Amino acid sequence: MTRDVITVHPDTPLREVASLLVSRHISGAPVVDQEGRLVGIVTEADLLTREAQPAPEARRGLLSFLWRDPRLRGGRVVRAREVMTREVVTGTEQTPARELARIMATRKINRIPIVRDGRVVGIVTRNDVLKVFARADAELVAEVRRVLAEELGIDLSRVAVEADSGTVRVRGEVDRASDVELVHRYVAMVDGVVAVDTAGLSYRVEDLRLHPVSGEERERGTKT
Repeated sequence: MTRDVITVHPDTPLREVASLLVSRHISGAPVVDQEGRLVGIVTEADLLTREAQPAPEARRGLLSFLWRDPRLRGGRVVRAREVMTREVVTGTEQTPARELARIMATRKINRIPIVRDGRVVGIVTRNDVLKVFARADAELVAEVRRVLAEELGIDLSRVAVEADSGTVRVRGEVDRASDVELVHRYVAMVDGVVAVDTAGLSYRVEDLRLHPVSGEERERGTKT
């Protein structure tokens, strides 16, 4: 997430918005009010009319396109509020990168403002998400071990964690059969993990089998 967010105000003239996007090499900027609350987002697509599209060198041609936009002629200043997208898809600082990636793909958007109490505190782009999923295997192992120990209470001396190109393998022994399912579920939620293998993870106590008639849990015993 980028915390130093470039923003504009609703009354910012379009020419200033365009100059900002071009000079800072970005394709969009959140629109915030005087209190820093998110009220919209303005992108290159918002600045371009349906009747004319930029040449392949879009960034270089954006300013010249705006200069010949008929809306900017006649002395009237067009402002960000007139072209911005008002219904903005946002996330929070707790939104997993995997969820942000899903939203970007399904909504066909390139950036998601991150808000706290309605105020913009960051922005996540497609490139930011790709960096997360390109995490080194050593980083994944360290994060998975942290999750196992701190969130699931797994004794790390009894398990081994390996990662290869985003595929995480957990081997060893845990207390209960249900722990194996929890390990698989929690590891899969770690940002950057593309697959989880817990085939090498055994358990001491079977706690998932139910009595076929009453549905009551069978007496717990050691797996053989």
